[in-house]
Amino acid sequence: MDVQRPAGDGRPAADVGAAPRDGRLTELDVLRGLCIVSMATAHLAAGSVSWQLLHAAVWIDGAVGFVFLSGLVLGMVQRGRVDRRGPAAASRAVLRRTGVVYAGHVALCLLAFAVVALDPARSARLGSVELAGGTGPALLSTLTLRINPAYASILSLYVVLLLGALLGTALLRRGLWPVVLGLSAVLYAVGLIWPTPFTFTPRPGVPGAVNAAAWQLLFALALCLGWAWRSPRVRAWVGRPDIGLAAAGLVVLLAVAAWWIELTQRTPPAAVRLVFGEGTLGPGTIAMAVLAFLALLPAARWATRVAPAVMSPLARIGRHSLDCYLILSTVVLVTPSLFRADPSSPTGDLLVLEVLLVCWMWSLLRDRWAGRSRARPGTAAVSGRPAR
Repeated sequence: MDVQRPAGDGRPAADVGAAPRDGRLTELDVLRGLCIVSMATAHLAAGSVSWQLLHAAVWIDGAVGFVFLSGLVLGMVQRGRVDRRGPAAASRAVLRRTGVVYAGHVALCLLAFAVVALDPARSARLGSVELAGGTGPALLSTLTLRINPAYASILSLYVVLLLGALLGTALLRRGLWPVVLGLSAVLYAVGLIWPTPFTFTPRPGVPGAVNAAAWQLLFALALCLGWAWRSPRVRAWVGRPDIGLAAAGLVVLLAVAAWWIELTQRTPPAAVRLVFGEGTLGPGTIAMAVLAFLALLPAARWATRVAPAVMSPLARIGRHSLDCYLILSTVVLVTPSLFRADPSSPTGDLLVLEVLLVCWMWSLLRDRWAGRSRARPGTAAVSGRPAR
C-alpha cells in the first residue's frame, strides 16, 4: 500500500530505522519493489534464470512478501493517522484505499472479459461472460469477488484484508493485540479445516488456490508488528544485523530442505504440503516469511546507504506497488494474445525487464507529478493530506 515520504528525507543515519511521522521507510520500499520483481518473474518468466534466482527459497515468494509488507506498512501508517487525525479519519483512509483496490479488481476482470471476447481460445484460462452464465451473472460474480483472472486474486484478497484491518486497528487502539492475533489464529484454523468458503475462485464452480482465511494470519501478524514499530521491544529485534544473519541462516536451511524434497520426491509428502503450502499459506510458510523479513530488512537498509542510486529504481517501484501490480497484471492478461513465447527462455527475462522499465517510468512520472502538486501553493491544504 502506498504511504507518503519520498526517499532521502535527510534523517540522520542513526535514525534510519525509526518510523517517520508519515510511515515511509525507503528500505521497505526497496523490499516491496523486490516483491514486484519476484512476481513479475513468476507471472511472465517461470523457469527462467531470473525466476530461479528469485525463487530459490521455494516456499516463499514475492506475493507472500507483498502481503506481509502491506500489513506492516498499514500498521505503521494507521498508528500515525490515529495519533494525528483520529480513528475516524484513519478508517476513512483505509476505506478509500479499499475502494481503489476494488476498482482495480473490477477493471482487471473487465479486461479479461474483453481479451477473451477477442481471443476465445483463452477462455479456459481466463473465463468468459458465457462461462459465467451471461452478462448479469458475470458482473455479479465480478462485484462479489467470485471471478478472479489468472494471477489477479491478490486484489480480491487485499479487499478482504483491508476491511478486516478496520476491526484489527480498532482493537489495537485499545492495546488488544492478543485479541487480534487470537481471532486471526482461530480464523486461520477454520480456514484450513473448511477452506472452500474462504478461497477465491477463478470463476464460480472452478476450484481456486488463495485461501483468504489462511493469508490473513500473515497480514495480521505484520499489522500488529507495524502498529508497535516504535516500541523498544520491536526495535530490539527488528533490523539488527545479528538477528538478520541468524534469520538468513534459517531461511537457507529451509530452502535447502525444500530443494532436497523437490529433487528426491516427485510429490512432496502431505505433511510438507500442509506446513509449507502457499495457497493455503501453511504455518511453515508464514514463519519463513517472517524470517526472510528479518534477514532482508537490515540488508536493504545497508544497501540504501551504500548504493542509493542502485536501490532507487526498486524503491520507486515499491513506492507505487499497486500501480506496478496493475501494470504487470495487464501485461499478463494481454500479452499471450499478442505473441507466444517460452517463459523459461531469455525472452521471458526480456519481457520482465521491459515491464519493470514501464513500471519505473510510470512511478517516476507519478513522483514528478506529486512534486509539482506539492510545489503549488495550497495543494496540501485543500486535500488535508500529503499529495501523492
